Amino acid sequence: MKKLIFTSIALCFLICGCNQTKKVVADTPSAQLAGVFTVLTINGEKISPTALLEFNKGDNKIWGNAGCNDFSGKYTQDASSLNIGQLTSTKMYCDGAMKNEYAIQRVLKNVGSFDISNGTLTLYSGIEKKPLLTALKNKQ
Repeated sequence: MKKLIFTSIALCFLICGCNQTKKVVADTPSAQLAGVFTVLTINGEKISPTALLEFNKGDNKIWGNAGCNDFSGKYTQDASSLNIGQLTSTKMYCDGAMKNEYAIQRVLKNVGSFDISNGTLTLYSGIEKKPLLTALKNKQ
């Protein structure tokens, strides 16, 4: 009988604790992934020429330019998780800019989450939570 009472009490605490965790997660505001960002690093390396990323929260579209070609696509965001869909791109060749072009395309395919802190956007890989790209939010 004592085991049943203790088990019931423990179960009540567990259920109440889970509900509190859900409430904290639900009440946490998601970071606003919107605006234009200037890319600073890809995989920890500074880039040149500069590249831009723009997130449009209204229609969940991403647009960018890595020094030569424009690219765009759709994204979904849920709190700090981020999924970037298939991207379309123009197909020009620009001497000296293609390394960035390919690197940004690879990074955006592998993004799983993001963080914005002090105006700096960091995109993380989906599997290892490794920083893939950092960018500074442009003043508007």
